[in-house]
Order: sequence, then C-alpha cells, then structure tokens
Amino acid sequence: LIDSGYVTSRILAPAQDLSTGTLTLVAIPGKIRHIRYTPDSGNYIQRITPFPAREGQLLDLRDIEQGLENLQQVPTVQANMHIEPDAQPGESDIVLDWRQARHWRVAAYLDDSGTKSTGRYQGGFTFFLDNPLALSDLFYLSAGRDIHTAAGQGSQNDTLHYSVPVGYWMAGITASHYDYHQTIAGLNQPVQYRGNSNNLSVQLSRVLYRNDDQKTTLHSEIYRRTARNFIDDTEIEVQHRETAGWKLGLSHRHDIGSATLDTRVTYQRGMRWFGAQPAPEESQNAGTALSKITQFSATLSGPLKLFSQPFSYQTQYLRQISTTPLTPQDQFSIGGRWTVRGFDGELTLSADRGWYSRNELDWHTPLHGQSLYLALDYGEVGGRGSEALLGKHLAGSALGWRGSLKRVNYDLFVGVPLSKPAGFQTSPVTAGFNLYWQY
Repeated sequence: LIDSGYVTSRILAPAQDLSTGTLTLVAIPGKIRHIRYTPDSGNYIQRITPFPAREGQLLDLRDIEQGLENLQQVPTVQANMHIEPDAQPGESDIVLDWRQARHWRVAAYLDDSGTKSTGRYQGGFTFFLDNPLALSDLFYLSAGRDIHTAAGQGSQNDTLHYSVPVGYWMAGITASHYDYHQTIAGLNQPVQYRGNSNNLSVQLSRVLYRNDDQKTTLHSEIYRRTARNFIDDTEIEVQHRETAGWKLGLSHRHDIGSATLDTRVTYQRGMRWFGAQPAPEESQNAGTALSKITQFSATLSGPLKLFSQPFSYQTQYLRQISTTPLTPQDQFSIGGRWTVRGFDGELTLSADRGWYSRNELDWHTPLHGQSLYLALDYGEVGGRGSEALLGKHLAGSALGWRGSLKRVNYDLFVGVPLSKPAGFQTSPVTAGFNLYWQY
C-alpha cells in the first residue's frame, strides 16, 4: 500500500479463531478529511485547480506530490505539505504551507548567438506574472532584438506565453513573432532583403504515471505557422509559407540512483488546417507541408567523483526521421552552439534526417557556483537534401566556464571544429557568451 502511495491506509487482523484455518484481514482506507492551509499561508491561491486530490477521496501520496509540483512550478512560490490525523478513524487532513514572495519577475539577456547578416549580438527583456489568476498559472512576455548591428541589418522577436495546471493536466498557449532585414549589394543599387514569421501553438499534457522515481507524461500540441520574405517591397512567392498541424509525444523521467534519465518521442503531422497552404515544393515533390516527422531524444545526467573532485556529466542524443520530403523549415540541421558546438553557425548542414550527440563533463570548482566544462559533440544528416551537401557529418568541442554572480548567470566558452567536410566554411576558433539576469 505504501509503495502505491496509500500511506494512511491500513490492513488489520481483527480478533478471530485461527483454528478454522482462515485468516480474515480488514482494510481501513485512509481518506482525506480536509485540505487546508496553515494560518501563515498566503491567501492568493485556489486549492481546487492545482491539486488532483479531493476531500473524501482516498489519500494517495502521488496526488499530493502532483499538487505540490503544480504549486512549486511558480518560481516565486514556496510550498510545503504535511499530513495530520483527524479525529475520525482512517481520516487525515492535508495541511499546506503556501507563500508567495511577489507576483512578478523581470529578466534580461545578452548573447552573441545571432548571425552576421541580421545581428551577431542579441539582447532582450522578459516580464513574468507568477500566479496571476491564483491558479498556480504562469504568464510571460518576452521581446528581443539585435544589439549594435550595422545599418541595414537587424532582427526582432517577441513571444507571449500562458500556462495553467489542472490536477494531472497542464494547458498552455504560446504565440511568437520574428522579423529580420538585411541590405545586400544589387546590380545598380543596394537591395533590402527582409522577412517575418508568426507561430501560434496550443499545448495540452497529462501525467499518466508517477511513483517515487519515475514519471510518464503525454504531450499534445496544435500549431499554425506563417512565413513571408521580400526583396524590397516585392514578396518572394516561392518562400511564402502557411502551415499547420499537430504533435503527439510521450516523455519519461527515471531517477536511477543519483543519475536521471529523460527520454521523449514525438510525432509531428502537417495538416491543411486554419487556412494552411501547400508548400511551393510540392509541385515537384521536393518537399511538403504535410510533414510526417518522428523525433526521439534521450538525456542522461548525474554527479560523479574524479580524483576526489566533484564532477557532473550530461550526455544528450537527438534523432529525427521522416517518411515525407521536408521543406527547409522542418529539416534537421547541425552546426552551432545549440547542436554541434565548435562551429560559428553561419553555415549548417541540413537534410530530412539526422542525429547528434552532445556530451559534457563539468568540474564544480572550489569557487561557489562556478564550474569549468568540456564538451564534445558529433552529428550527422542524411536522406533527401543531403546529396548536394559538402558532407554529412560534423564534430566539434568546446571549453567553457559557467556560473553566477549575484543575480547574473553567465556562460563563456571557446570552441573548435574537430571534423568537417572539405570546403565547409567556419571560424577555426569560435568564442561565445550568454548572460542572463533575473529579478
């Protein structure tokens, strides 16, 4: 019973005559009498929405764990729980201590993750509302753009997100906009090349199973995307995209001793929903908006001791396969800080299929909150779209220092390519940084 989460239910053997050869056991179900907050708790929270447990139901520790997880998803909230026996036999009270420091946060970032054509340096701000409707919900608005870019070049992005937990469910909606512009040399005069894209997605997930060290979650998403590009004021029709579709995925987390294994499989299917249009490539069977894409990922991480020093490791694997020819937006790309490190990201390898492995070893130095890390990555692409590439694989490494100073988190690194196709242009040494401040 305890392993199943019924920590207050009991099995008793009443007084009886065992000479009959029969043993009778009596089950006393442990039920929830009341769910209440401590007198010192804040009052801006609804009890019903975050908690799957209800008064009068069997007391299941998994329900309580899920409820606490929902409450604690808001960073400015501290939530704890304990169980108190009630006067009635077999009944208990769930007593919650819930406190919220404040209802808002602000954050800013600065990095050099952009491209030369639209702005190498990128910066932005994010405004968070924590628990705005007293539902343990989360809202944020983010705006970013290029920093210190040459005239005639630039980019801008905006994101809006809201999510709310309901018991074992989580619902969310995300909208984003991106635009860029760059000036290139024309035959008689400079030409402006610009474009924009819009994305809207609605997400719904449910925890299917959880115990002391495992959790399995079903994920679903419906999306709509648009993209347009222009030369001066003339639209490039063959680059006009109106796509829509759905995704369905399953994720599983397993704590194995001190290590954690996260796995996920996702299937994406393009549809003709919400005014979606065929891709221009469909006329020549060179790509389709009706994509069928499967992705699988696995990440293993944990601490370890080397030479009596504290280290940690993380190894990540991601693979994409497709049974349909894909447009450039859906193809798998490698080369850059988010895929195979050691490359500047100005040039990538892209095709319908591919995979990469990212591996990292961190040394947690005697300086509090500071670590030195070594990364070694490898990736390949294949399938349609890879025939005309210079090659199909990349390997690179990076050495970095990450940590925090007061409210600022930072990551400074330098990377080098280890293996690349002949003719693949990239910097022999790539240095980069990420700065993130939050209040």
